[in-house]
Amino acid sequence: MQLIRSGQRSPAVADLQLRLDSLGFRIAESELGGAFGPSTESAVKELQQRRGLDVDGIVGEATWRELVESSWELGDRPLRLSSPLLRGDDVRELQMQLNALGFNAGKHDGIFGKRTDHALRDFQRNLAIEEDGISGHETLRALQRLRLVIKPGLGPRITEREARRAAPPGLPGKRIALDPGHGGNDVGEAGTSGVTEAELAFGLAAKTALLLDARGAVTMLTRGPHDNPSESDRAQLANSFAADLLVSVHFNAHRLSVAKGAATYYFQHAEVASEPGEHLAGLIQDRFLAAGLADCRTHGKAYPLLRETVMPAVLAEPGFLSNPAEVKLLTDPAGMDLLARALVDAAEAYFSSD
Repeated sequence: MQLIRSGQRSPAVADLQLRLDSLGFRIAESELGGAFGPSTESAVKELQQRRGLDVDGIVGEATWRELVESSWELGDRPLRLSSPLLRGDDVRELQMQLNALGFNAGKHDGIFGKRTDHALRDFQRNLAIEEDGISGHETLRALQRLRLVIKPGLGPRITEREARRAAPPGLPGKRIALDPGHGGNDVGEAGTSGVTEAELAFGLAAKTALLLDARGAVTMLTRGPHDNPSESDRAQLANSFAADLLVSVHFNAHRLSVAKGAATYYFQHAEVASEPGEHLAGLIQDRFLAAGLADCRTHGKAYPLLRETVMPAVLAEPGFLSNPAEVKLLTDPAGMDLLARALVDAAEAYFSSD
């Protein structure tokens, strides 16, 4: 889609404003009707903040998708397994309620996939409701009757935690997906020496895969050196691979060359986060700091890659390509080896800890 941003005046902006207004965001009267001014930009930024997106005030595909999905409430439409998969806050609410009642619908990603279908049918079967996998009136009434025993947020945390504890410790046999960011015509950020984010990300992911293989893990890369699948395609590749975890490699940049450090991101929507993802992000961040990088902390985000993978997933950014000192580290084979070993050590600690 074409980006919608500050300064534009169009029917698309008017549509955006109507959707924002329906969700309770305030738009100045002087802007209503299609003028993208300060209050519209402020509303977009608040939406992005709430929904776990990068806050830039620009409406692209991810922001528009979140805007549409946030308009659905449970009961607005029948929910069922379909193609394409249904997405929305109504799906997320259904997942939260099923998980809280002990029916494993997976993480609260707002995507009605096979796990949500299985959980819904299991719920219907246990309550002697027609097992049709559809959130119809009878199913919704049953959920409403049980609302007092629901504790939102606990379900996916407990399920993910127990799945990790049940697996044999260590790396041997673990299936790990490495995702080199960008690629193809999308080079990402460019370093002060001319090196690109896509090039460095592929090099670090490939090096990490080799080290993981040497320790007995089974690895795959979500892209080759010259292609650039969408985030959803990358997530689907990792899901098809039945990965135990995914690590996506990117690098940061800033207009100020003094900006430096490492950051890691895990899936979080509203107050509910992937507990194993958050745990893995912390382990990676600790090892980046031990390698000498400054601490830009861990953050919960709802990026498509983190949202659409069924396994715990983390996006790692070990350094700024706009910082000459960090570019020197990243383009040095010894520095790249140091970062790859940090990722491997974090993965090993993840599979060896409670």
